[in-house]
Amino acid sequence: QQPQQQPQQQPQQQPPPHRGTSSPPGATAGGKVPWGSLVATAMDPKGSRELQQLLPKLSKGQLARARDELAPHMHALSRHTFGNYLVSKLAPLAPMHAALAAAFRGRVVELLCHAQGSRVVQAYLAAAAPAEAESLVSELDGHVVECALDTHGSWGVCVAYSATHAPFLLRQISASVVQLSLEQHGCRVVQSVLQEAGNAGVDCSAAVGRIIGGGLEELALHRFANYAVQVALRQCGAAQREAMLGALMPRLLPLSASKHGSNVAEVVLSLASPDQLDAAAEPIFGGGDEAPAALRRLLQHQFGNYVLQTLLRRLADGPRRAAALAKVREATTATNFGRSILSRLGEAEAA
Repeated sequence: QQPQQQPQQQPQQQPPPHRGTSSPPGATAGGKVPWGSLVATAMDPKGSRELQQLLPKLSKGQLARARDELAPHMHALSRHTFGNYLVSKLAPLAPMHAALAAAFRGRVVELLCHAQGSRVVQAYLAAAAPAEAESLVSELDGHVVECALDTHGSWGVCVAYSATHAPFLLRQISASVVQLSLEQHGCRVVQSVLQEAGNAGVDCSAAVGRIIGGGLEELALHRFANYAVQVALRQCGAAQREAMLGALMPRLLPLSASKHGSNVAEVVLSLASPDQLDAAAEPIFGGGDEAPAALRRLLQHQFGNYVLQTLLRRLADGPRRAAALAKVREATTATNFGRSILSRLGEAEAA
């Protein structure tokens, strides 16, 4: 079954090596620091790579000298195709933090929505002291949705919340959670922030309430929003989880017929109580006239068969599960997924 889409920081790709036999202008020579031309060197592909290796190894005094030379150009380097790699490399170094913060101050939204600048700000926020990170992240207030919907800004909002747990970030994301969930980049932010908030014990009920009231089944079937529904199910409180399960359990069969809805259906079954599982099994394994057809559809469906597998795995050992497995064996053919399901459950194909 499709794994849950997990947000992660954009991988940082190193600039390609310089082509040619001679050193480009500004490149380091024999590992020596090119004092007076650090900025030009950082903007060169080979020079940037060499400085990334060289500068973190400098003494405290040399690092302060490098900081003073680079400080007036930190903002420009953060946006530069090659210079941004050096600034990101320097971000974990405490002596650089004040210069970086000064370069970013008043420009956080602009940088966060920039392809190179976003990586640099993310690296700084991940390394900065809480007070330093909170000071810069405060500039996002009123711009959270704008950044969350941006390709590069969305990664930055994820890191900003992870670094600060700033209440206004969760509040503004919660207020627009349905809109964000329906967009690729916005959904990344919803997943990451709700996951982080839930793991930290922060109340997510405002966001979950809007997901519940925003057309829960439609969101569960959506190619992006289904991931938000899954995270909401896992991170919400008991009362909201019961409300979500109560709304989605009766819709398991339609959800199972969808690539995206089937992911949600599996999470629903993983969280269901024994009584809820018995209720879910009844339309498939019960004595109703439509149950055999429902079982056949699940056995034949490329996504529904995973939901059936999850249901069988979660049914408690006993007569109900044994009867369900017997019906799966009986309905198994050479062209459906019955054999695969039985094999994965460790059951023999024949009784």
